[in-house]
Amino acid sequence: MSAKVSHLHSNHSASRRTHDLRHGVASTALAAHVDLRTVQGQFGHASIVLTSDTYTSVLPELHHAAAEATARLVLATARRTGHRLRKRTIQLRRRPTNRPPR
Repeated sequence: MSAKVSHLHSNHSASRRTHDLRHGVASTALAAHVDLRTVQGQFGHASIVLTSDTYTSVLPELHHAAAEATARLVLATARRTGHRLRKRTIQLRRRPTNRPPR
């Protein structure tokens, strides 16, 4: 969508259906992972906070997807870190014990 959609929301002539369409377009764009700053520009919002507060709260599936992605990253990092710690522990256990400590 390259054209601005701010014309869909004039003060006097916008019907409720047109206003609903505007919200639907913004919500769908965000659900399609369009950058928040891009949606802000398309809708002519002065503040990205307005765009975020207005449209992201209606997309709980995005919050769920973000939580799942974060959990996958944390678990993958924990597995790698755990593997390195186990490997280091094994190396320390294999050290000869008759050497004087450093």
